[in-house]
Amino acid sequence: MSPLFEYLIKLSASLAVVAIFHYLFLRRLTFYNLNRIYLRYYSLLCFLVPFISIENTVKHIPAIGNATILRQIPAISTQPTPVVAGAVEPATAADIDLEAWLVRLLVVGMVFMLGRLVLHIVAYVRILRQAQLVSDDDVRIYHIEKNISPFSFGNAIFYNPAMHSGEELKEIILHEYIHVRQRHTQDVIWGEILCILNWYNPFAWLIRHEIRLNLEYIADQCVLENDVDIKQYQYLLLKCAGGPDFRISNAFNISSLKQRIVMMNKERSSRFLLISFLFAVPLLVGLLIFFGPGKARNEGDPFQMFWRDGQGKLTHPRFSSEEIHTAGLILEARTGKPLANMPIEISRYGKHIKSVKTDAQGYFYALLPAKNSNAGFNPKKFMPNSYTIAYKGGQFSPFSLTEFPVYDDSYMGYFQVVFQNSESQTPDFYSVNKNPFFEQYNGENSRDDIKEYLLNSLPPVLAEHKLKAEFREKVAYPTEVLTKFKNGLFDREKKLVGYEDRIKLYLDGKPATYQEINEAFHSYPYMLDDTKEHRDWDKNELCKSIAYLTFDLYKTPPPATLLANNVEWQRIEDFDLDKLEKEAYFLDGFRQTYGIGSNLMPRKEDIRKIALFKGKLAKYYDPKLERVWWIETRPEAEVFERPDLAVAR
Repeated sequence: MSPLFEYLIKLSASLAVVAIFHYLFLRRLTFYNLNRIYLRYYSLLCFLVPFISIENTVKHIPAIGNATILRQIPAISTQPTPVVAGAVEPATAADIDLEAWLVRLLVVGMVFMLGRLVLHIVAYVRILRQAQLVSDDDVRIYHIEKNISPFSFGNAIFYNPAMHSGEELKEIILHEYIHVRQRHTQDVIWGEILCILNWYNPFAWLIRHEIRLNLEYIADQCVLENDVDIKQYQYLLLKCAGGPDFRISNAFNISSLKQRIVMMNKERSSRFLLISFLFAVPLLVGLLIFFGPGKARNEGDPFQMFWRDGQGKLTHPRFSSEEIHTAGLILEARTGKPLANMPIEISRYGKHIKSVKTDAQGYFYALLPAKNSNAGFNPKKFMPNSYTIAYKGGQFSPFSLTEFPVYDDSYMGYFQVVFQNSESQTPDFYSVNKNPFFEQYNGENSRDDIKEYLLNSLPPVLAEHKLKAEFREKVAYPTEVLTKFKNGLFDREKKLVGYEDRIKLYLDGKPATYQEINEAFHSYPYMLDDTKEHRDWDKNELCKSIAYLTFDLYKTPPPATLLANNVEWQRIEDFDLDKLEKEAYFLDGFRQTYGIGSNLMPRKEDIRKIALFKGKLAKYYDPKLERVWWIETRPEAEVFERPDLAVAR
């Protein structure tokens, strides 16, 4: 048998085991996120299993390695069986021809399946061209005039507003928003790729089906956690069922509605049943033993992302799977000089683990054991945050250098740089992104390599700390919304929010300078709350952008005296939507503003009423304006804080 077909047999068997185990033991559990991890990564691991050998490890276990039972386990192996010299029969032409035809059939099937995926993508592009974009924030929302069930794909949501009421649309958009924010499209695409490569394997199709159904379980559960009436939501699912859908999307009306409703009404699975996921590990080990030692898993293995430690465990080539590396710098706050010989106590849930001291550069390093922190199952084996590092004046939980399993990006984090105050003030913490460290680290000397990386990263941290210290010393009470000090911008709490050349500032939906923002709020003596100031934080604890508002996004209905003679009704068919690009407007009770709020542009066919608020009525909503548009696309009872416009007639 050629290596290719042996690999395909092992791959097919692995997928079958993964699918059957999930179908029999995991699919009815309500641990949907763990099921998502299992389906995605175990199906991916099936492609690597044929290259992994644990034979040498098993042989070195006394209780097993010499046992007769091990030799009796059947194994699919690429190693040739010893035969008597001269007894080997060459492969016949018929055998070679059959393998060639099987390869052709395999390729034709893959091409057909790939073409099927391309057709789905073309169908999506057509829908996208026909759809109208109504919101272009982090999640794009489209209206589509087709008899189509709501669906999401990537970061876009599509639905036909004419087919659903306002309350239904809230639940639909929430459901699809969960798909978008949790990046469920990645799982859907992986299911399609899995079936392209294994079109002949029914278990690959079963895994694809379970992936999509489990994503719906996740979305359904999140929707119901937002105080949505379960019966109303289930009726909505039934109402949306049956319409044409987009096959590679997260479709609201996905099949197996009965099973979804059953799972919604099902009681949460006992935490004791989490142990079911642990049985997937010996299942994988059993596969490795069954497959035997194959050539592809000997030296020269192309899959160098894995290695085996002394116990034969799979881990990353640069780190041990049984250790947590944590490190940082502690410096004096006023001078920025290192604090040498500072004692540091490391504990775990109150129990002392070890003591270390900073060196001459204020650097500390500790190697900690990585073990599960509780009796219950935790999908991430390593628990760095269960440790506490305590020193004079403060404490914090360490970030781990250790990488989790190679498919998990949870190791992404930051090293700590701490500026310790001499007085009884809270220490200043700075985070140094450690992702670039992984790109250059070779795994030879963790302690020294981290220290070198931290010291090389220190100059910008020292500069920022010096800037903040000088500002606190020279500016006792900031009176402006934003105070510029050198190249930094500080708020009234003396917090550095960003640098003038990097942060984006908006005032009432338009780009602005910090001087314009201060002028707009010069008579506002208080701290701005989240109705006036909207901050978009970056990972470095500074703001990417801040948007300010001098008006309210919504207001309580005005008194009847302001409505008289200040409302001018408009004919919908004569109204030019382009006016809304330049003038202020409310949509169903909410002010639409760039950078804040929904920022929706209504479709003309969705509009039910249009009114122009003038004079004192307009100033009630925005003191700077003489006219404000009032647009309604919902029934009057669903328009938020709707004025009694009947008085104006």
